[in-house]
Amino acid sequence: MVALGGAAILPTAARADVLEHIESLVAKAQKKRIDPSKVVLLSDIHICGELNNGKSIHYPYNPTSLQLRIEEILSMRPLPANVIVFGDVAWDYGLEEDYRYAAELLRPLEDAGIKITLAMGNHDRREAFFKVFPQYVASSPVEGRVVSVVELPDVDIVMLDSLSELPNLKPRQATNVNGEVDSAQIEWLKSYLLSKGERSVLLGAHHPLKELPALESLIASSPNVKGYIFGHVHYWSKLAHIIRPRQGLHMVPTVSLPATFYGDIGMAVMSVSATGAKIQYSSKGFWWPQPSDNPPAEWKRRADDLQNEETNILF
Repeated sequence: MVALGGAAILPTAARADVLEHIESLVAKAQKKRIDPSKVVLLSDIHICGELNNGKSIHYPYNPTSLQLRIEEILSMRPLPANVIVFGDVAWDYGLEEDYRYAAELLRPLEDAGIKITLAMGNHDRREAFFKVFPQYVASSPVEGRVVSVVELPDVDIVMLDSLSELPNLKPRQATNVNGEVDSAQIEWLKSYLLSKGERSVLLGAHHPLKELPALESLIASSPNVKGYIFGHVHYWSKLAHIIRPRQGLHMVPTVSLPATFYGDIGMAVMSVSATGAKIQYSSKGFWWPQPSDNPPAEWKRRADDLQNEETNILF
C-alpha cells in the first residue's frame, strides 16, 4: 500500500492480501480480553458502495482509511467493548449499496466480539439504512429514528438521530445539511434522563449542539448529562459549552470528532471510570479535500499539533 497523508489507496490486486491480514487480526483479537469501559469513537467514514473492479468509484481511499482504523482497533490490548460511528456512514446520498459495503468493512470488528453502534448523519438516509440494518428498527426507542443506548459500567451513552431528512427524496438528491433532534426524541430523552436518577449520561449525535436548540435546552435542565460528542465538521475540537450560566455545573464539555473523509483523520479512544471519561485523539494525518503523496506543510503541521491530544469529562 502507498501511504497518502496518513491513509492509503489500495490496489485491487492487494485486496485479497489485506482481507487475509484482517482475518488474521480477527483471529488474534478473539483471544484478547475485552474492556467494557473502553470505547472507540469514529465519525464521517463516508463509504461509497458503488464499485468498479472492487474499488469505490467515489473517494476510493475512504474504505482503505477505515480498514486501517479497524486494523488499529483489532490490535489494541485490551479490545474496546464498543465502537460507535457518529453518522455519515454513507458517501453522499445514503444509497443501500453504501451501507452494504460499510457493513462488510465493519464486520471484522463484530467477528472479534466488539459491538458496533451506528448513527445518522446528513449524508445518510433512513429507508436504505433500515434495509441493511433492520435491527435498528426494533431496537430504537423512538419509532422511525435511529436512537441507541450504549451501556457502560459507569455511564450510559445515548446516540440520537439528528438527520433532518427532506420528505420524498430522490435517490441522488441532497437533503438538509443542518441537523435537528425532533420532538419525539426530546420527549423520550426527558423520560429516559429522569429514569436514570443521578447516573451519568453522555449524549451523542452527528451535528454540533449549537444546531440543536431543543436538545441544548433539555441538557440545561439535566444535570446528569455530563457531555456531548458529535461529528459532522471533520475536525477534532474540545470546548466547554456554557449552558447553565446561573448554576454551579454550568459547563458542558463538547467534543468534535475527526473523520476519514477529509480534515483531521483518525479516531478517538474513550476510557471510562467512576469519576469520568478520558478521550484520547489518535491522529493519522490531515488532508483537504483528498490525500496527497506530498502533503503541504500546513497539513503536516495540523497533524503534528494534534499528537497526544486528549480531554477529560468529569462525572
